[in-house]
Amino acid sequence: SQFFSQSLMQFVGNIFIMIGAGIFILCINFKLGLFAIIPALLLLIFNRFFASYVKKKNAASLRSLGNLSSEIQESLNNFKVIVAFNRRDYFRERFKIENNDNFKKALSAGIANTIFTPLYTFSYNIAQIAVLSYGIYLISIGNFSIGFLISFLTYTNRFYDPIRQIAAIWSSFQMAVAGWERISEILSLESNLLIIDSKIISENKCALEFKNVSFGYSQETLVLKNINFTLEKGKTYALVGPTGGGKTTTASLMVRLYDPTEGTVFLDGKDIKSYTNEQKAKKIGFILQEPFLFSGTVRDNILYGNIGYKGCSDEKLVFAIKEANLENLISKFDNGLDTKISINSDSISLGQKQIIAFMRAVLRNPEILILDEATANIDTITEQLLDNILKKLPADTIKVIIAHRLNTIEAADKIFFINSGEISLANSLDEAVEMLTNKKRES
Repeated sequence: SQFFSQSLMQFVGNIFIMIGAGIFILCINFKLGLFAIIPALLLLIFNRFFASYVKKKNAASLRSLGNLSSEIQESLNNFKVIVAFNRRDYFRERFKIENNDNFKKALSAGIANTIFTPLYTFSYNIAQIAVLSYGIYLISIGNFSIGFLISFLTYTNRFYDPIRQIAAIWSSFQMAVAGWERISEILSLESNLLIIDSKIISENKCALEFKNVSFGYSQETLVLKNINFTLEKGKTYALVGPTGGGKTTTASLMVRLYDPTEGTVFLDGKDIKSYTNEQKAKKIGFILQEPFLFSGTVRDNILYGNIGYKGCSDEKLVFAIKEANLENLISKFDNGLDTKISINSDSISLGQKQIIAFMRAVLRNPEILILDEATANIDTITEQLLDNILKKLPADTIKVIIAHRLNTIEAADKIFFINSGEISLANSLDEAVEMLTNKKRES
């Protein structure tokens, strides 16, 4: 921002110098002044039409650089897979293609950016030649003096000096504009999950209800078809079914990561679309199948987005952790709450990441807690700790557990079997096992 401020001040200062020098030139001799200024005006017209071309080249260069960075990041994130499958040649080939494309786009943008400086210098030289030629002619016929001509050339130089300086920063300005447009495209995106003032009220007095809900990621294919079920306070529910059956999609609709294609999801009797993001986040906690963490410490991540602990002291946080029965989980980290976390590194294991996501959700004390394979990468001892913590949650907390390991859902009050877009109630764990077995046989 400091560089931008300095460049802006320099740009404005140069504009004033140009205006002042231009006025003096025209006042000394109007016709001679036109000879001095016309090359600059022609350059301005050229710049007006050429600027869009330069911006286009810079935008293409930035896109290519973004693609190269994305390719490098993807390859580094999956480097273990590349080594395991001995596909370094594939990595090198992909990198070569993106790198060559970036080189061509960067070279093209560099040429477009540097063309301004020689053109500005050329216009200055043309202006000097024109002024000198016409000035000598005026001197020869006695309408001008050598002293005035020297003064005129000095002011002409003062007029074009700022133009040369502007040329030096113009390419940087065009690149900044191209970069800003790329950022603006993202910042201007608006969520299609709009908050509406819905008057629809559920007839059922339950915490969460799916009523005639259908959903598809595309209009052609529905993942869920006319789903109906209710969740009551204080109960534990399990969602089971084959991979791709729609379990995670159902959970995502519960927390309104998507809106149903048809039907309505009710939260405490009201259309979930009528809740603000803040209201919804207070009521529902969601532990994703692949936990996402931020650079910082364990403390930063478990408190992320939790305004209830904003600015809280370490003593208050430790007390809250003990109240939530999470202190045994903190011992899983070498430096406790101060354990450093860096993204895209092996500083902590995947299981530890899931523990952090679990603590982050539990500390919010949600009314509905959704766990999507939250113990998939955790050892059995830690899994038992998590189970004990879940049992000590407030009595009216609803727990929704998505799991492939059926031992994790033994204590569920109800088990929903989700498959091929449909949902059915399994009366027992044995019945759920039988449903899964039959599905595997059909496959």
